[in-house]
Amino acid sequence: MFVDLEDRDATVSLIHEKSLSEVVVKFRLSPHQLDDNAMPLRKRIEILAADLILDLGSFLDTVPD
Repeated sequence: MFVDLEDRDATVSLIHEKSLSEVVVKFRLSPHQLDDNAMPLRKRIEILAADLILDLGSFLDTVPD
């Protein structure tokens, strides 16, 4: 995981356990996502990255072949 706090850019690399495929997710955090103190920043970024992957997976499942 890499986070540039100045530009609010985050890069998260995830490895799928069974296939050993790597997925790299890059996104920009909004200012309010940095302000939430209820959860550590690293955990919040991991959750955001997982949500983005799930959204992409759902989208790809709906695209006709």
